[in-house]
Amino acid sequence: MAKKRGRIDYWLFLIVFILVCIGLVMVLSSSQYVAANDNGDAYYYLKRQLTNGALGLVAMFLAVNLDYRVYGRLHMLIFWTGVVLMTIGMFTSLGDTGGDGEGSKRWLVIAGVRFQPSDVMKLSMLVQVAYMLSIRKKPFKNFVHDFLPYIFYTGFCCGIVAVMDLGTGIVMGITLMLMFLIVGVPKRHLLALMSAALGAVAVLIIWKPYRMQRLTSFLDPWADYYGNGYQVIQSLLAIGSGGLMGVGLGNGGAKWYYLPERHTDFIFSTLVEEGGFLAGIVVLLLFLAFTWRGLTIALKVNDYFGSLLATGLTLIIGVQALVNIAIALSLMPVTGITLPFISYGGTSLVISLAAVGVLLNISRHAKLEK
Repeated sequence: MAKKRGRIDYWLFLIVFILVCIGLVMVLSSSQYVAANDNGDAYYYLKRQLTNGALGLVAMFLAVNLDYRVYGRLHMLIFWTGVVLMTIGMFTSLGDTGGDGEGSKRWLVIAGVRFQPSDVMKLSMLVQVAYMLSIRKKPFKNFVHDFLPYIFYTGFCCGIVAVMDLGTGIVMGITLMLMFLIVGVPKRHLLALMSAALGAVAVLIIWKPYRMQRLTSFLDPWADYYGNGYQVIQSLLAIGSGGLMGVGLGNGGAKWYYLPERHTDFIFSTLVEEGGFLAGIVVLLLFLAFTWRGLTIALKVNDYFGSLLATGLTLIIGVQALVNIAIALSLMPVTGITLPFISYGGTSLVISLAAVGVLLNISRHAKLEK
């Protein structure tokens, strides 16, 4: 029996709601000691995350009630908005390094509001790519005439992000590869694109010495225990100490300044330490369920643009979650990337919830089974 047209996919909403609630609990647990010691308020980060969550819910509500086809009509405006924000951040005094010590202007401060333009660029890129692919009426047969324009375009999108935020650029690149595979781009074309992408990543790693140091520490973190390998080692120690059931909520030792970025990029390590292997599996299953629902929406909507946009939004969140968890498990070199819906961070949470709002709006036009 088909679901009544006009209703959102409540399963998707429920999954995201649970992930956000897990995130709020873990932000409090992982940050309260540091917040009390550094800011005099154990609830400092929780309060800010609650504010971020409220803004994200507003963005979600607006997106749910705005017909997604509007994005297709405004695709060029949306795309250039992302490009302009990235350019301002890179080349003007409004760009901010955020005190990360790496010199990359990942942040942008406009009228007192501080956010990461790369997160905005992710959505701008997806809207533009979904529109471009949706209006294409013929297959990708010839590499130069059919596919090369897409390489130049997507390379530009990923490149301007990767220069300042390599982790986000990689997530965008993987998402685009998967989208191209889904729409039927020949595998030989994708192999050529992958080769070019790997070459570009190698150049970006060599260009920034700290990236090369992260790569070498990934290969052998114990060789530089108190340097670049420290964060990865502490992450593994936290995960290993959690065992099957964890040490208990609030009882983890990583939060006592042992694990850097304990409530942001490495919050998954804290979660597994306190909740154990089972908690980690639950989070993984929730992200898999999110991906399942998102791709189901993409398959069930009749509009090709809506289908591609739903696919891109689902994949970029799912890929980011997978990359973040892989980094925490030392399966990938460290890059500054958050765990969607769970990590502390205003831009990440607001943009992720806005993306979910767009997905929920698309689900209103999909014929989903109860």
